[in-house]
Amino acid sequence: MLIYWIFIGFTSLMALLEQGAEKVNHRLNFLWIVFTVALALFIGGRWKTGGDWGNYYSNLEPFYWLTVDKAAATTKDVGYTLLSIFASQFTTGMVVITMFSGIVMAAALTRFSLAQPRPWLCMAVAMPYLVVVCGMGYIRQGIAISFILMGLLALGRESIGRYTAWVAVGALFHATALAMIPLGAVASRKNRLIVIAMVAAVTIIAFRALIASRTDVLVTNYVDADATSSGALVRAFMGALPGILFLVFRKQFKLEGSALIAWTALSALAVATVPAVLLYASSTVVDRLGLYLLPVQCFVYARVPDALARSNQQRQLFAVGIILLYLIVFFTFINYGDHANSWVPYRFYLFEDGVCLECGDPRDRSY
Repeated sequence: MLIYWIFIGFTSLMALLEQGAEKVNHRLNFLWIVFTVALALFIGGRWKTGGDWGNYYSNLEPFYWLTVDKAAATTKDVGYTLLSIFASQFTTGMVVITMFSGIVMAAALTRFSLAQPRPWLCMAVAMPYLVVVCGMGYIRQGIAISFILMGLLALGRESIGRYTAWVAVGALFHATALAMIPLGAVASRKNRLIVIAMVAAVTIIAFRALIASRTDVLVTNYVDADATSSGALVRAFMGALPGILFLVFRKQFKLEGSALIAWTALSALAVATVPAVLLYASSTVVDRLGLYLLPVQCFVYARVPDALARSNQQRQLFAVGIILLYLIVFFTFINYGDHANSWVPYRFYLFEDGVCLECGDPRDRSY
C-alpha cells in the first residue's frame, strides 16, 4: 500500500509548492521525465494487481494455445487484439500489455497536465481514480481514455480532425470511446455543417466496424441484466462537483472557442451522470461511460485556484482543499472499497519469483 501513498503524496506535495501560471507554457523538464518514467513503471510493471488483472490474464491465454484467427475471435477490439497477438510472442505477455497501457497513460497524462496552469495539481487529482482505479483496473478503457486526453488537447487548439483521429484510435482498444466523437462536432466553430456531416460519417463507419456486431451482447450484459456498480453514485458526485463549478463560474476560467464549448459540454454531461445513476436501472452503463468524463475533474480543478481565488492565500487554500478531498477519497477506497483487495498488496513484476503463464489461476494472488 505504501507505493500508492508515495506517488499520491509526491504529486500532492508538488501541487502545494507550485505556483499557477496565467499563461500556460510548461515544458517537460528532468523532474517530469523521471516522474513519467516512474509512473509508467508503476502502472505497467504491476503483477496480479488491479481490478480486472485476472480477466485480462485469462483473455490472453488463447493467444498462446490457439491459432491467431481463433484466438482473435475471443477478443473484442481490434487494437487490443493486435496488442495481444504481439504480447503472446513473450512468455510473460501480460507484462507487455500492462507496460503498453502504463506507457500510454503516463505519457498522455503528463502531456495533458503540462497543458494546465497547475500541472502537478492536475496530476494529483488524476492519481487516486484515473490512474490507480481506472488505469490499473480497466486496462482497455484506460488506454482509450489516454488517447482521448490527447484528443482533448487537440480540440483545445481548434483541431477537430486530430481530435476525431485520437478518439478513433482509443476506440480501437475500447469501442465505447466512440461516444466521445460527437463532441468534435459540438465544439466545432468553422464550417459546422461540413464538420458535423464528417463526424457523423466517421461515427457511423466506426460504429459498424467496431461495435455493431456486439450490440446484442452489450445490451444483454449491461442493460437487460440491470448491472450495477458499487460506489457509482459517489463517483458521479465526484465528477458533478467540478462540472457545476465550471458551469457556474466558466467566465472566470477564461476559455474561448472550441475549448470553451467542449468543456462546457463535458461539464454538463458530468453533472447529468448524477440523475442518470439515480434513474437508470443499470448504473454500470452510466459508471463505465462516465469514465470518459474523468478529464473534467483534472481540467477544472487544475484551474480552480487561479480562476476563483483573489489572493495567494486563497489559492493555496483551494489547492489544499482539493488535495484533501482526493486523499480522503483514496483512503476510503484503499481501506474500505469492495474490491480494494485486488490492489493490495501492490506487486511488481521484477520482484516476483519464477513468474510464468502456467503458474495457475490468475485470480489466485497467493503466489
